[in-house]
Amino acid sequence: MKKYVLSGILLIIETLIFYFLATYLDMDNKTICRLLITLLLFLFVFDHYKITSKLVWDEMKSLGKAMVCFFVVETVMLSAVNTKGWFIDGIILTIVMYIVAIFFDRSLRILFRPIVASRTLVIGIGDDAARLGRIANNNRFALTKVVGYVRYEREQISEDLMERYENGLKSGTNFKIFESIEIEKVLEKEDIEQVIIAIPHVSKEEINQLMLRLYNRVKVIKYVPNVNVTMTFNSKIQDFDGVLLISTAQGTLGFIGRLIKRIIDIVAALFGIVLLAPIALYVRHKNRKNGDYDSIIFKQDRIGLNGKPIKIYKFRTMIPNAEQVLEELMEKDPEIKKEYLTNKKLQNDPRITEAGHFLRKSSLDEFPQFINVLKGEMSLVGPRPYLFREKGDMGIYYDSVIHCKPGITGMWQANGRSDVGFEDRCKLDDYYYKNWTLSLDMIIIYKTVKSVVYGKGAL
Repeated sequence: MKKYVLSGILLIIETLIFYFLATYLDMDNKTICRLLITLLLFLFVFDHYKITSKLVWDEMKSLGKAMVCFFVVETVMLSAVNTKGWFIDGIILTIVMYIVAIFFDRSLRILFRPIVASRTLVIGIGDDAARLGRIANNNRFALTKVVGYVRYEREQISEDLMERYENGLKSGTNFKIFESIEIEKVLEKEDIEQVIIAIPHVSKEEINQLMLRLYNRVKVIKYVPNVNVTMTFNSKIQDFDGVLLISTAQGTLGFIGRLIKRIIDIVAALFGIVLLAPIALYVRHKNRKNGDYDSIIFKQDRIGLNGKPIKIYKFRTMIPNAEQVLEELMEKDPEIKKEYLTNKKLQNDPRITEAGHFLRKSSLDEFPQFINVLKGEMSLVGPRPYLFREKGDMGIYYDSVIHCKPGITGMWQANGRSDVGFEDRCKLDDYYYKNWTLSLDMIIIYKTVKSVVYGKGAL
């Protein structure tokens, strides 16, 4: 019921703004009424007023489709009226209403989240469950409030979940962890509206048993399936005469998509190169102040498109003899050697310069790679440019990664940056290749900028 009220408030706000905007554009009441009905019809068809647990990116995509449909019909209507400047008015009305719809949908969801968010119980305490909880907490647009987790049999708790649990105890904002025997009691006591089963490793029979225990006790049940690496979000679900089939698909860009991506790369590269000059002067000043007169630009061979070597440019953030110092550190300290061989980096690296700490924390050390982007060797968004010595460690993911140009930013930078281990980086880059779309690029750019601004997972 609360969600219907939220939908009603959103509907009223958008209707009023549409009316005042159309009036400002000198449209008559008859035309305004027709256009408003058309707009609301498409918004309802594309579930804009259906307040469900989804991410803002999905809402932006579906709302974009609704606005394209509205613009087509709007153009026909306004051309029939034949008023002066009708085409420009139509563009203004469509763009403004798209921005208004996103802004107020997001704002109202955030404002009313404590009231309308679905009280959710996650069954599982492993990595999948922890990631679900983290996404629910970080994405305020998705109206999901995880109130607790259920330990399934002797399942080991995720380190991430344990850390958040301990931090919650200190701050007084903690969730609860229950045992599987308590499920029925918890559903009633905690007023659970939604259950997410996040134990993909268990058998089909065990999932069925859980479903029977949840049957008629909760409104919504979702579960994380156990899928292999060939699954992507472009895969299709098919009803094959009562048999559920999932067909895999490859999300690759066609000619138009590649052309648009290249245009974006060129524009971004030109803008980035303009910003290089003041940053370069700062780095040069800091290094010389500390007695370091070597080149501020670091060049290194990396794996490029189709496995070909490319020479990438970065601001040098380490002392001149960094490789030699690393060898000495690993020889002296087995723990350092183990950490580097596992993650291909050191968390507290003593080789980083004073300017280097700032550059890495702000990710400005990557800016010279805009030169690589302009040359066509790299893209603004893509997999990490891996070292040739890392090829063996990349395993099965190597063949996927080399089918894309390496990027200045990518999935791993947008999803934790330095908090992500080497194997997980490879998995994220593999995901990018298999689910490659221009809209995904836009999401990655937005999340990377947000991570840099808030310093999340800084290097």
